[in-house]
Amino acid sequence: MAFYQATGTGPVSFLDENEEQRELPLSAIYIGPSGADATTSSLYTTANQPLINALLAEMISAGYIAPGANQTSITATAVQAGPMGNSITITFSNPLPSAGTVDVTVTATETYAGLTPASILTTLGTTAAAASGLVYVTAGSNEMPAAAGPTFLPGPSFQLAVTDAADASTAFTLTATNTTDAADAALISVTVTPVTPPATPVAFNLTVSWTKSTTAPVTMATLLSTNPFAYLITLPSSVATGPLPVAGSVTLSGGAAASGSQPAVAATANILAAAP
Repeated sequence: MAFYQATGTGPVSFLDENEEQRELPLSAIYIGPSGADATTSSLYTTANQPLINALLAEMISAGYIAPGANQTSITATAVQAGPMGNSITITFSNPLPSAGTVDVTVTATETYAGLTPASILTTLGTTAAAASGLVYVTAGSNEMPAAAGPTFLPGPSFQLAVTDAADASTAFTLTATNTTDAADAALISVTVTPVTPPATPVAFNLTVSWTKSTTAPVTMATLLSTNPFAYLITLPSSVATGPLPVAGSVTLSGGAAASGSQPAVAATANILAAAP
């Protein structure tokens, strides 16, 4: 899918939700098959999004901004279909155009608030096939867990027994949904935080995280051909030669659970190329 750097006579000015004057630089605006894309800008907030979308569409229609030089884009897709993919963020940093390299980090942070010993079973699932995220529950005692973590899932089974708050028994056991890559499964960490007050908690929060970075700056060709983040995302195996990605972060979106006859949908994100 091709994206084009927007060209025009200057930055796009608008009043934000606080009636303050803002300027969106042309370097942050790309034009693709679905119209203008300004998602890489820090100004593209939830409050500003409708205004920016409408303004850019009108300016394109009037010819005030137009596509410039062709910029390539690649699409990252979550390996696991469903809402889990919406927690994945890809960050590009320290781009070095002279060497054609960039540092890449992929993270996933799933936060489950207000769980109970009963609801954790239905929320996380009890099998890998039914899992809603990075881990699922393989055993539960219907007892409140003690505070724990962050603790990494230990190999070789990648199961973590979370201690019961009342005694030394196990409140529940968490297992990695994907154990095909041992090194990557070992990067999953779990934090359990009992909710207080009341003095005797009846609910708890669970945070499951995964983070991995390239060990050295990589070229796009190396990133796509080796995909060190295949545990969480798929990338096209090749892409036309072009500039490095835009520095910053992009979060996958659009992941949805199966509903009726509709299968689960995998989250995706377009990774835009920086101006050459």
